[in-house]
Amino acid sequence: MAVTAAGERGAATAPATDLRARLGWFLLVRLLLVSAFFGAAAMLYSGAHVSPVPDSSLGLIALGYGITAISGLFLPSVRRVFLYAAVQIGVDLGLVSLMIVLTGALQSPLPVLYNVVILNAALLCLGRGITLTAVAATTAYAAVIALLAFITGDVHLTQNLFTHLTNVLSFFAIATLARYLTTQLTAAERLLEQQRQALGRIEDLQRLVVNTIDHGLVVTDGAGRITSANPSAAEILGIDPIAAAGVSLNALLPASVALPSDGESVEFTLGDTDTRRVLRVKGATVTDTFQLPVARVYVVQDISTVRDMESRLREHDAIEAYASSVQPLRDTPGTTFEGLVGESEGMRRMFALIEKIAPTDSTVLITGESGTGKELVARAVHARSTRAKHEFVAVNCGAIPATLIESEFFGHVRGAFTGAIADRPGLFRQANGGTIFLDEIGELPPTLQVRLLRVLQDRQIVPVGGGTPITVDVRIVAATNRDLERLIAAKQFREDLYYRLNVIRIETPSLRARPEDIPILLAHVLRSCATRHGKAVAKVSPRTMRTLATYSYPGNIRELENIVDHAVTLCESDLLTEHDLPAHLLPHQESAAQPHPRPEPEPAPPPLFVAGRSLDDQLATYEKDMLLTALDRTDGVRKRAAELLGIKYRSLRHRLSKYGLGGGDDDLDLGSSDRD
Repeated sequence: MAVTAAGERGAATAPATDLRARLGWFLLVRLLLVSAFFGAAAMLYSGAHVSPVPDSSLGLIALGYGITAISGLFLPSVRRVFLYAAVQIGVDLGLVSLMIVLTGALQSPLPVLYNVVILNAALLCLGRGITLTAVAATTAYAAVIALLAFITGDVHLTQNLFTHLTNVLSFFAIATLARYLTTQLTAAERLLEQQRQALGRIEDLQRLVVNTIDHGLVVTDGAGRITSANPSAAEILGIDPIAAAGVSLNALLPASVALPSDGESVEFTLGDTDTRRVLRVKGATVTDTFQLPVARVYVVQDISTVRDMESRLREHDAIEAYASSVQPLRDTPGTTFEGLVGESEGMRRMFALIEKIAPTDSTVLITGESGTGKELVARAVHARSTRAKHEFVAVNCGAIPATLIESEFFGHVRGAFTGAIADRPGLFRQANGGTIFLDEIGELPPTLQVRLLRVLQDRQIVPVGGGTPITVDVRIVAATNRDLERLIAAKQFREDLYYRLNVIRIETPSLRARPEDIPILLAHVLRSCATRHGKAVAKVSPRTMRTLATYSYPGNIRELENIVDHAVTLCESDLLTEHDLPAHLLPHQESAAQPHPRPEPEPAPPPLFVAGRSLDDQLATYEKDMLLTALDRTDGVRKRAAELLGIKYRSLRHRLSKYGLGGGDDDLDLGSSDRD
């Protein structure tokens, strides 16, 4: 049905040029019919009901010839071609009707000529005009019957209904069949035209590709003679494509070179020393639908530049092999896991454990020294879990004042205490559906340990000042660098809370426990610091690498990052040297600006026992000296001094303030923690 409808629309909207061409054939058919049918009818049926009128028959034939000739003359200049075609169909109906009237041959097969006119309408692809032609033929036929009955006075002409009805039905049957066939023919013609145009576009595209591609394409026949070659092939082989037609391709190649088989390639050198080129030829057989070979296509490439680049690359590789002694860094793919870097056995085991436990909702306790990346581990657990689309809330338990920690964790209602001017949801509700990371869990006050235990048991919180428990769906990941079991023994940490937290335990290895990861971490951190400082530092001298690889890193990864950041900041070239490292890494060397200085003697430690001084005074003196020494070695950077001493930064500030060394105040970040 869709094809029929499309065909009818196409028939009704056929281009005028196509219809004009069909009208030419239509006029030729009329000329033949006038010559054959009109003349025969005039001779055979001139003695029917009307007296012979030879002159009239001849006049009718002359009229048909005349109309056809005039129509043919005006056809090229006609603008309204569709109207012109309809007029021609009307003229044919008139000629047929006039012939039947003049010959009086109503009972003869002459009414069949109306079907010829209907077929002519189909020839012109007039679509619905075919049916209209059948209606017009029926009308004309009825008029002819009435006219002949009037002229002859024979009333039987109008009473022979079966014959007349048969003729009329034949009109519409022929019209219906012709319209269907015309519709199908039009659709087929349109499809054929579309395919022809598509084929033309493909051929144009193929021609464009073949003529513009950088590779040479040579087509040969079964005997190996060239039938065509694109411009690139002509340029590469140094031939004229037209003159080379019919020449054997083997004749253009060196005698020692044989044409390759399908899927194979051959390389050879062409030209003398000045014009020497390296060429590669690859062949393929073209077959017909019966899988019989009809031609062969050869792809010819000038790979001289490629071979030259390969030679230079080998030279570059040799240089890089030498430079590797200056830059022994590795940044191996696959050594990172959600921000964690390493390929040591300990790190691989940790990665596997994270991958295994992340999809669960089990509580996780992360332990390890300061600076080993415990927050990154927590983020990796969250990222690989089903909660990854929800919040990850990190909170440093040691950075929140004890008076605010309960409100920060569980929120408060308006008016719960002075300053509570609005409801606050708290960090647990903020992390609802996601993960909350409790860093430095060992610093949690005892009162809050009880509240946290209830949350772990019941998964409910009660805001400060509120009375209604609120259910929270949150995964708890805790971390500490302290020995919780020792805190339990000292009654500083609840044992039941410890067992609630220690469902899954992840131990982050220290950097000194995985020295094989130092080059990987160094490459990773060096690239990050160089990008951040806008420098092109990309190499590390061997001595610097040995120094960094053998250092113990009490501050672990955080200390490595600080060391590299310090070195990149001071570095003035693309090579990191020992002169760029912090002074505490090179206790045996001095700066280059002071060659061969005499090292100052280390201050002698105070005596262990001094008469007349209490133990507390002597311990205080020791502690103060250690603080000053740490600050001196870290150029006054307190955070690094705290790491060097292995204590918390907050504890360092407290001790400095205690001895009048300046503690200072820092703002608290209640929503996040430093990477631990």
